[in-house]
Amino acid sequence: MNIIDLTYFQKANVLNIPLSVSAPVANAALATPDNTDYLQLLIDRTEKSILLNALQLDAYNELQLALADINNPLYASYKKLVQGDEYDGKVWKGLQDDYSLIAFKVYELFLTETNERLASAGAVRVNVEAATLVTPAYKIANASQEFYKGYQNGYCYYPTIYLDGFFIDWFTNTTDVHVSLWQYMTDKKADFPLFNIDKFFIYDELQEKNSFGI
Repeated sequence: MNIIDLTYFQKANVLNIPLSVSAPVANAALATPDNTDYLQLLIDRTEKSILLNALQLDAYNELQLALADINNPLYASYKKLVQGDEYDGKVWKGLQDDYSLIAFKVYELFLTETNERLASAGAVRVNVEAATLVTPAYKIANASQEFYKGYQNGYCYYPTIYLDGFFIDWFTNTTDVHVSLWQYMTDKKADFPLFNIDKFFIYDELQEKNSFGI
């Protein structure tokens, strides 16, 4: 059972993806193409990958049981993990928040993968007529940084500088009142007996997307 769905990309915010809504018509021949099927598959595999990396298999499976009966008192800790929690002056916004870290990773991957299309001659960049193409690199970089901030409050040990100092990517490990998934699970590990913090997968700075989307 998924935590996020297509509606996360249909709202008027930074995660909006055009054609993420199916528009049924009476005549199938007149239907316009959309991204719903591709996006749903991307949501399925991305969410599962993130949660397995963070929670490992036993806690992930228990989370799946909790999602099917989220109001059951037995799953109170998982309900807070999904819907959010406030504790000790900190705020965990939850995996189901409108700006979920899962949604940002899906958005990043969607932009990255759809920026190129496969053709018989190989991978080609999408082109348009009577319009100006704008690079998605900054959107990819911003989504990547939002994911890392939500997942592990990630940071680079050193700034990455492009174009002779014109643009700098630099994560900082701040004392933001909003905690990351890693921080929340560290603080609340006693509430998740099947969870092992030592196996929480940490992404290194080589896996982040920079301002050029690479």
